[in-house]
Amino acid sequence: MLGRCNGGARPLVLAAASLLLSLTGCEEKPAKLSVGSKAAGPCDVKLEGLAGTEWVIKKINPDKTEVPDHAARLKLFDEGGKLRAKYNVMSVGAMYTYDCAPHGGGLRCLEPTKAKDYCQALVAGKAECTPETLRAIAPDLTDAEIEEGMKLANENIAKFKGGPDWKKFEFNNNNLGNKLRGIIYLKVNERECNLRLTDAYMTIYDGKRVEDTNPVGTNSFVKNTLGELLWDECKDTTMLVPQGAEGFPADLTKVQPVIVHPPGSTVHYYLLDPAMQTKAEGCTYSYRTWLAGKPLASGLSPTEVAGPAGSRLEWHVAHTFNDPSATGEGDVLGLQSTVACPGKPDDTKVYCAQIMVK
Repeated sequence: MLGRCNGGARPLVLAAASLLLSLTGCEEKPAKLSVGSKAAGPCDVKLEGLAGTEWVIKKINPDKTEVPDHAARLKLFDEGGKLRAKYNVMSVGAMYTYDCAPHGGGLRCLEPTKAKDYCQALVAGKAECTPETLRAIAPDLTDAEIEEGMKLANENIAKFKGGPDWKKFEFNNNNLGNKLRGIIYLKVNERECNLRLTDAYMTIYDGKRVEDTNPVGTNSFVKNTLGELLWDECKDTTMLVPQGAEGFPADLTKVQPVIVHPPGSTVHYYLLDPAMQTKAEGCTYSYRTWLAGKPLASGLSPTEVAGPAGSRLEWHVAHTFNDPSATGEGDVLGLQSTVACPGKPDDTKVYCAQIMVK
């Protein structure tokens, strides 16, 4: 998966190049906001009314103009009577889910607990992993989560303890960049009638709980006026393969993604996931595409292609990149597939691929 903006990230690594998807992809130039604007009249942004709203970071350009930027985006929603959030931590492919609750005059939103990871970090930092130390780090851990987490952690620790990779295990689990839990702090800025978001994370270093901020830091977020945005996480970064020429790869064992393309190139993407090649009886297949989290095309269907081993579904996207990539992170295209079968919930998945136009 595509991960956070610095240490502890889950990077997308492609053959022939290694490009981290941790900052913005290419984006359209959004409408300008007025600088330092004050809300006209009473502010309608209230903590108790945030469910069902979408927010994007207010970016300040070098010339001091301000624009809404979906590179960092937040969506708040109600699920089972609880307020939850989806937030991408300025990643072009990752999307994290948080549970929100009142905190210090605002909201604090937390990612799910990871007792196994906390336990490993404690031991790597020369501390004890006990139910008490785990509860001190994350009071919302349940007894069942603690029991299961300690069991899994101790099994994994036993594989490394005393072995040649123990020092590496200690470093991986005891460093300030080991992001163990995402945290968002939200407050309403009534003067500008927007949200003030602090993007943080929790880690355990030398046996102690430490909190630090992600690169987004503390910034204003404004209501989304940019239109529809992608809120699903990119689950697969290997099966959507970019090619420089049209044509489904003849030998899937030798296919390599073509990463670098000159401006004006039409890049052809083919979905190679074996699970998506065979059509199940009674099911329908469709897809839509996204570029840097914004809609590209919708209402697409894979083509049924006859072959020596029977028919298969071919998922193909062709897109022309006229301009060089806007940043050193390149351009990320996402294919969102939907499989609809009678009597079952629709199965949706997002595949991503990254290229560089230069």
